[in-house]
Amino acid sequence: MFIKIDIKTQKNSPNKFLVNLKDLDAAVKACYLGLGTPYQPIPVDNFVDLDGNLFPGIPAKSKITIKLHSENSNDYLYKLSDPKLVCCKVKNVGRKFNDKNLVAINYWKKVFKCKSKNIFRAPEGTLFISPNREGKCIISTRKKVPNTFVEYSIMFSLIIEHKDGFKRRYYFILDPVVRISSNPPKDS
Repeated sequence: MFIKIDIKTQKNSPNKFLVNLKDLDAAVKACYLGLGTPYQPIPVDNFVDLDGNLFPGIPAKSKITIKLHSENSNDYLYKLSDPKLVCCKVKNVGRKFNDKNLVAINYWKKVFKCKSKNIFRAPEGTLFISPNREGKCIISTRKKVPNTFVEYSIMFSLIIEHKDGFKRRYYFILDPVVRISSNPPKDS
């Protein structure tokens, strides 16, 4: 299986991030990685191949689409089944934003187009994106955005079958940090 993250701009091509299901399956069955619930999902950063450990910077005028895709060549799909994208969330982790003594309620309107029934702003400043009917989380940046550093979490779930036939849905989360900017650095 892989998580495909499409960042559609004129400069960037879509990015594909592979989830190492074989090692994830072995770790969940042999280790205490966490509860694996929606409340406490298991971090999968160590099981995801980010090309060169880099998450791309997101420029202005971008459409970001996140969707889970199965990979047919993976023999672990019979043990790890029913992959579902649960939600994506965006938290501002920049010092400039967080050193203020207030929660900027309308801040996200400067960065993203937020007029969708699938986008929710929490009172403490987190932005949540739920999947649409096609199982995609979609959000677009504005034509001009302030320099912003965000943690962009992707939560998904899988059913894992154990040796004794017991099946359980586990929840996982990927938490990369990304820069959003009208003028991204030349190397991103």
